Formats: sequence, structure tokens, C-alpha cells
Amino acid sequence: MNRYGLTSVEYEKIIHFSAQIAYPVEDTRLHIQHKLEDFFGFDQTIFWYADDYGNLTDPINYKLSDKALTDYLDEYHFYDLLHPTKNVNLFYEKKAIRLEELVALNQNDKSPFNHFLKEYGYHDEMVVALIHQGTFVGAIGMAQKNDSYKFTSKDSNTLQLLSDVIASVLLHQVKDKQEFNLLSDREMDVVHLLKKGWTNQAIASTLHISVNTVKKHLQNIYEKYSVQNRTQLVQKL
Repeated sequence: MNRYGLTSVEYEKIIHFSAQIAYPVEDTRLHIQHKLEDFFGFDQTIFWYADDYGNLTDPINYKLSDKALTDYLDEYHFYDLLHPTKNVNLFYEKKAIRLEELVALNQNDKSPFNHFLKEYGYHDEMVVALIHQGTFVGAIGMAQKNDSYKFTSKDSNTLQLLSDVIASVLLHQVKDKQEFNLLSDREMDVVHLLKKGWTNQAIASTLHISVNTVKKHLQNIYEKYSVQNRTQLVQKL
């Protein structure tokens, strides 16, 4: 038995999921939420951006109650033991945590947050922290409405393996959007080839423009990124 207790079929699912979410799409987070449902049955999720302290922003709600999300943000997140700010060091260590790992179920029955869950028909909760190379970039909260099913250790082990993959895809999405907003389409083309190590002549030939035009584009790009040359630009990208 491997350390995560997963079968070869389950590892195959992880590999196929990772390949599916790597494709560039318009809304990466929503695409990931769709695939989490398709591959693993996690059908009610909230996808957040997060900082290194576990603060959460900009949620995307997938099949959960909008009113529940509003109530959570207004009042109940203070009581949520799985909110990353309450256990940020633990999330850096484990990444995917189930509610029952933090509190005995009979204790949880008495908490305001458990009353909130029951009000909206939720019976269990799990959170996966998205951490890539030590950087906390997001979190996915998961709820379970099926009262006959609790999130299992196999679920958390699966998400433990997926955390770095999802975080890496999310980081690239944010970076690509930042570059897209900063550069024109043609400048993006130049940057894409420059990052491959291509010369000005090769870039000019591929884009069917003159070398002087490539140089003008590069000067504009250097100015936008506050760098002096292509080496500094590549280091900054």
C-alpha cells in the first residue's frame, strides 16, 4: 500500500485531472471546479484567492447557496475552524484538512458554525490550501450535503496531491493575466518568443516584421517593466 492509500486507478484520475486543468481557458478557477466534480465528485465548492497569512478574497461559488456564502462572509467565517487564518501553519504542513480532524463531532454540534451548516443542509466541510513552492495562493472550500457521506482521509490525501498542481496552474493564470493587461497583443507575441531564447532576427522572421520593429517593441516592453535589457526582462517575467 502506498503512503496515500490510493489505488492505481485513483492515481490515473489525478494524472488526467492535472492534464485537463493545464489547458488555458477563460476562467481557470471555474474550470478547475468543474473538473473537481467530473473526476472526484466534489460538486459543491468555493474557490478563493489567498495570501501567505491565509486571508481569503474573491470567492467563486460553485453549486453552493449564494445566500449561504453571503451569510458566511458577513458573520460565520469567524467561527469556521477551517478558515486558513486560524490554522495557517497547519495548512502549510498538510494542505487538505477535514473538519473532524480539528474538532470532535460532538463539540462541533454546539458551535455557531455547525448551526450555520445545518441551516443550509450541509453535513461536512473540507478545505484544501493551494500552496506552490512555499507560496500560499488560494484555497478551495468544500461542503457535503449528502448526510450519509463524510469526507474521508482518501479525499484529503487526493487533494493533498492535487494542491501543488492546482496552485501552479493558478499562479500561471494570474501571471498571464498580468502580462496580458500590461502588454499589447504584438508585444505579448514578442515576449513569448523572447522567453524561448530566440534572437531578434528569429522573432522578426516568425512574426513577419522587421528587426527594427522587434527592437521598438522590446524598448516599449523594457519601459513597461522598468528594465534595461532582455536578460533583466526574462528574470522579471
